[in-house]
Formats: sequence, C-alpha cells, structure tokens
Amino acid sequence: MKRYKGYSVLKAQAEHNLEKEAIRKIEEKIYKNIPLPPKPQKKIEDFIPKDTEYWHKYNQAKTNEKRMFYLLLDDLLNMIQEPYHDNGRPPVPIRDLLFCSCIKAYNNFSARRISSDLRHAENMGFVKRVPHYNTLLAFMNDDFLTDMLGKLITITALPLKSMETDFALDSSGFGSYEYEKWVRVRFQRALGSEYSKRNYVKAHIAIGTTTQIITACEVTPGNESDTKQLPLLVSKTHKNFEPKRWTADKAYSSRKNMQLIGSLESIPFIPFKDNATGTSKGCPIWNAMFTYFQMYKEKFDKFYHRRSLVESTFSVLKRKYGEFLRCKNFEAQRNEVLLKCLCHNISQLVEEIYQNGINIKFKPLATS
Repeated sequence: MKRYKGYSVLKAQAEHNLEKEAIRKIEEKIYKNIPLPPKPQKKIEDFIPKDTEYWHKYNQAKTNEKRMFYLLLDDLLNMIQEPYHDNGRPPVPIRDLLFCSCIKAYNNFSARRISSDLRHAENMGFVKRVPHYNTLLAFMNDDFLTDMLGKLITITALPLKSMETDFALDSSGFGSYEYEKWVRVRFQRALGSEYSKRNYVKAHIAIGTTTQIITACEVTPGNESDTKQLPLLVSKTHKNFEPKRWTADKAYSSRKNMQLIGSLESIPFIPFKDNATGTSKGCPIWNAMFTYFQMYKEKFDKFYHRRSLVESTFSVLKRKYGEFLRCKNFEAQRNEVLLKCLCHNISQLVEEIYQNGINIKFKPLATS
C-alpha cells in the first residue's frame, strides 16, 4: 500500500494530540482530587494551643508506654509458629529471641547490659527462657529475620490504616557504633572531603504523615541511591493502604517514579530539579505535575511541607533508639535498623490507644 507524502507528519500530529489529551485528563484528575490546603498561620493570635485534654492523654501514653509496649509486643509475637524440633537439645524459641531482641533495641542497651531486664520479663511471663547474650547476638545474623521483621512492621502499621491518606518517603543513615556518625559523613561528602562509605547503612522508609507510622522499610548500604527504593516502598504500602498523595524530595524526582505513583491512583508531590522540563516523554503525569508546580507553587509547597514529618520520624528513631549501630556486619546491622522501626511502630500504637481510643488485635490483621 502506497502512502502519500504527508502521512508521517499526520501520524506524528495524531500522536501528539493523543498525548495532549492524556495530559489534560490527568490534570483534571489532579485538580479535582487536590483539596485546598488550610490557610497558613499569619498571626500569633491564630495559633491554637493544644488543650488540657490532649496533654492529659499524652502524659498517660508516655507514663504507660513501656508497660503497654511489653503487652503489645507479647500479643504480636504470639502469632509466630515455632518450627518443629524432634531430636537434640531444644533451641530457644524464635518468639523469645524476637521478644528479647526488641527489648534490647527499645532500651538501646548492649546484649550483656540488657540481661537483667530480660530476667524481669521472664519473671513476668513474657518469655519462657532467656537466651545467653551470645545467642541473642548470633540471632541477629539469621537470614529469615529480615523478612520476618518486615512483615511485623507491616502488621503493626495496619491498625492505623483508616487514619492515613497522605504518605511520605525519605532516607537517613545510621553509623557504625565505633566508627562514624551519619551527619559527619553526609556533610563531609558535600564538601568533597574523604569519607568511608562502609561505616554506615541507610534506612529508606515510607510513613503515614498523620500518625508517623512506618508502613515499609528497606535497609541498604550507605552509598545506595534513594530513587531506586521508591518503587518497592510504594508498592509495599499500596498493598495494605489506600494512599491519595505521596511526598518526597528531589532525590526521587523521575518520570518512572511519578508514572508508578500515578498508575496506583495517587498524586506525587515531588519537586522538580532545576534543569527539569515539562516534556512528558510518554509520562503524562510528569507534564501535569510540572505545570502545577510552576503555576501553583505556593499550593504545591503546602502539600510538600508534609514531607518534613518523615524527617521528624527519623529524629524520633535516633533520639529514642540511638543513631549508632552496635552490630558489625551488614546483615546484623540491617536487622538492627528494622528492630528500631518495629519499636517505633509499637510506641506510636501506644500513643494512638490513649489519644484516639483505638482497640488493637493483631491476629485478625495478620490473617486478613
């Protein structure tokens, strides 16, 4: 079949029109699903202090946190099925090893110094047998522990599913205990100084911005790129939650990431780099968000500001559970970071129990 001279021109024009139509539909969807953010505080008189009832509930949550932490952790780990053991010396139950590891991470003690606390837990009936501190340290190197901790983090986030619609992503480093601080590594790298990449690991987390609950966590070596972790964190969160908006910094700004978030019926509030253009290149949501970013910068920033809550989450993790890692190899360090995230989630659940009166039962959530 012979094609006339202007066929290629008309074909290119038709494809361009289809792309413009796709961009227009996405823009309509974005503007329809973005509610107007609250007006910013302009005067000191507009600030509404938290009432007495809030502080009463806050005080109750904090004064009862450790007791409730033990009870919630006990209920969570009761779901674990122990592997069948026939011959030989009976091993320490996995449930008890996990319970003791969480108590160690919660108190930020060494395996030796935490021994007396574990004896108290045994006397109260939370564990049947307290493991030797070397057994506890060896447990941190088990391969299956990483997957188990990831599932436990997900289960502890599910009770707050109905409260979360906006989510945020970020990463931060945890330094090896005897070598390096993450802050020093980060800013020395920016100044071009020599630094060691092997002396810290990086935690990539997704959180719900209402309660700061961690919905997904990945731990990588310190020199791993942030943007490569977004698809995994977003996909894990979407399996159990229904996010409407995602916020992340420029490190995650790419057409691939925005296309993934858009395909999951969410809106990405990710700022654009200085050299970025609005050319879609097969990603209509990139063009639509670029236009919104350029034309409504003030509104965009009000939504993007919720990303600061993930920084607050990292601050809580490091202040409460330590910014250094005691383990020496990467597998154990990864599990140590995941234990910190699990402890954070249980602590957030304790606060929500007192603030909003939620009732938590982990077993129905794990089977659903």
